Amino acid sequence: MFTCTYCGTQFLEHKPNCPNCGAAIKIDSVHTKRSADQDATYTTIYQICDRYQGDDSIHFDDTINPARMKSAVTNLNIPGNEKVIMLYDDTVFSSNNKVGFAICGQGLYWKNDWSVETKRNYLAWEEFSKREIAREGLHISLGKGDRMGVAGCGSDETRDNIEKMLNEIKSALSK
Repeated sequence: MFTCTYCGTQFLEHKPNCPNCGAAIKIDSVHTKRSADQDATYTTIYQICDRYQGDDSIHFDDTINPARMKSAVTNLNIPGNEKVIMLYDDTVFSSNNKVGFAICGQGLYWKNDWSVETKRNYLAWEEFSKREIAREGLHISLGKGDRMGVAGCGSDETRDNIEKMLNEIKSALSK
């Protein structure tokens, strides 16, 4: 949960500015401290993602080039203190990560193109672990009106693998 220190508005997804008053949102120390549980969660998610790398649309850990990372952080609203494990680029006809998703230490961030509606663009892992994950055509449903587009990956096999990976993460977090 994020809270604007100026007006007190609370919201689930990270935004660079408050949706109510427009003030810059800074990540407080509650969101930056890592516990042993967070480290274990990070390691588990990292190991699952490692098994799914290899597709041209998926970029993993240290192999993410700096220009792609900068674009993804800006376009997917990833906080500066967040560690990106894996990026998926759903941008059609280019590879600039203007749309896609990022699997990070604290949660899942995404941005869709105009064709896929969603209620939010961030889920913390605790909330994600309670959701139903299913592929529905060219997007992945995350339950409760949240969807991530995966049209740009080009194959149903890759879309199925993304769904499988997300369900493995959910299963591991639910234990």
